[in-house]
Amino acid sequence: MHRKLAAFAILLTLTLFAQDPSPWVAAAPGFRPIGVTTNGDTFWTFGSNEGIASSADGKSWQRRHSATTNGALLLGLEFLSPKFGFAYGTGGVVLFTTDAGQTWTSQTFGTDTILAGSFSDSNHGIFRTASSIFYVADSQIHPVALPSTVPKDFQYAPAVAALSPDHMTVALSEGWRSRTGFLSTVDGGKTWIFYEPPHITPYDLVASGGQYWFVGTETVGYDKTGNGGLGVPAVLSSSDGQQWQHTTANIHACHWEGCDACNATGCLVSASMLIRPFSSASTFNRIPPGHLTAAWAANSNTVCTVDGTLYCAALAPTSDLDKPGDPQPDERILPRLGPEKTSGPLRCISCSLDPIFVDHSVGGRFTVHVAFVIGTDGVPESVSIDKAPSPAIEAKMRAAMLSWLFEPPVKDGAPIKVSSQGNVTINVVRPPK
Repeated sequence: MHRKLAAFAILLTLTLFAQDPSPWVAAAPGFRPIGVTTNGDTFWTFGSNEGIASSADGKSWQRRHSATTNGALLLGLEFLSPKFGFAYGTGGVVLFTTDAGQTWTSQTFGTDTILAGSFSDSNHGIFRTASSIFYVADSQIHPVALPSTVPKDFQYAPAVAALSPDHMTVALSEGWRSRTGFLSTVDGGKTWIFYEPPHITPYDLVASGGQYWFVGTETVGYDKTGNGGLGVPAVLSSSDGQQWQHTTANIHACHWEGCDACNATGCLVSASMLIRPFSSASTFNRIPPGHLTAAWAANSNTVCTVDGTLYCAALAPTSDLDKPGDPQPDERILPRLGPEKTSGPLRCISCSLDPIFVDHSVGGRFTVHVAFVIGTDGVPESVSIDKAPSPAIEAKMRAAMLSWLFEPPVKDGAPIKVSSQGNVTINVVRPPK
């Protein structure tokens, strides 16, 4: 009898352990979420059909805005102050709030999709489309003419930031994690000055606490004979985009994996650690394993992320001495400035796919057939993959394609679903033994 009870107790323990719920809790804001941000301790998510919702705890969400018909796909949302915020997306749509997100008003700035934007008020700001960079002064749109001091191969504009109607900055680079400089104005767009920090490669540009901040790497010891220098983490701030000061906060944790995927909340040291370096003293939090992507935000106690679905989980305190063991999630890379490439009714906003996959079971060059259905909101509804070289690669490709974004397809002014298919060539390598 005692043996039976003991066996039952072991079985019950194993069953409870197996059913231990994930620390990540899925949320249903009522639309397809694309990203998440915070205003103070309140979370805000945004996405299809101009959907905007907020939550105080990451569990219960309240819809704050949505379009009645043919709404834009929102690609970004930010609060510059507790009361003022903005969201932007397809069709040149920008939504503004002056009452902490309780109500939103819509304006359009041209008709092209706004891939990145920052506004100091509803009449002033800076944004980029697929082809160009624009600033807004007194509600009028003006193209930003690149001065001759900008290197000609700086054809990417990964981020923009506005601190006030007079102070605006755009990051310009020659590619992903490559040479980067800042084109800034302090007179509302009348004049623009380009500055490239020497021996520093900025990764992310954000506005926080009334300052520009960038996070990247700096080469030190480059002037020593026979030494090409050593790359170390760098976090700098500026009030004008020209004069930058190194932070005095502790960024030791960035030495492990580098700090990446930054927003006004902070940066990811890895998929398991968050650092908040945009003040006089850094703080650190442990992120539970699971759903974290580069579309994330956090308040003092909780982290939320968009991984196809909106998920939130509790944060745990940690120290900078705890080595993070996971790489950062991949970020969405904005296309280079230039003419848009279109294919029928589909206009891609973000459709990147890794050209090289790592797999333990197979290696070589493969042609994979893919097919997908894009919904009326511009988000993939389904993805089919045929002739993938392994189940693991098929799963990775499907996950990547489900995160693709398109301008909501229309025909004769009405929203439609679009099916598309084709072949994709990928390279697969085996990891070293």
